[in-house]
Formats: sequence, structure tokens, C-alpha cells
Amino acid sequence: MENKNPHELSDDELENISGGVSVGDVVRIRRNYIDYCSNCGHLLLNYEATITGVRGVLDGHTIYWITRHCCGYKTSEIETAFI
Repeated sequence: MENKNPHELSDDELENISGGVSVGDVVRIRRNYIDYCSNCGHLLLNYEATITGVRGVLDGHTIYWITRHCCGYKTSEIETAFI
């Protein structure tokens, strides 16, 4: 059975990740559904965040740690949500 939880990456695995973004980059994230920040309640449709790390890989997609600009809340986001 395939593990559906993101796994932590070794330093060698991190070097193989591509996607055009790096830790420290500011990205814009798009939501296709109504969502609110679980920390401050801000509406999250299109918002900016800073990439603060790499959480792992899930189903071939990189999951990044991000810090939301609305309140500084740290969460994770899959790469395909970046615009």
C-alpha cells in the first residue's frame, strides 16, 4: 500500500527538486474554493506567502512550508497552488 503522508527529504533528495521556486521566495497562492486563515480568519482566495522550507513530497508534488503574509502563520502548501 502506498504511503499517502508526505515524507521528509534528505539533503540529496532536496537537490533534485525542481519547480522554479526556492526557500525565501515570495509566491502568490490561488485557492479554487473559499478558505480562511486558521490563525487570523483572513479570507484566502489569492494571497502571498514566503517559502520557508520544504516539507516533503506527496504523489510526486513538492510540499513547501510557507509563512502567510496576512499574519505570519506557518503552514504547508503543495507546489501546484502557486501562481
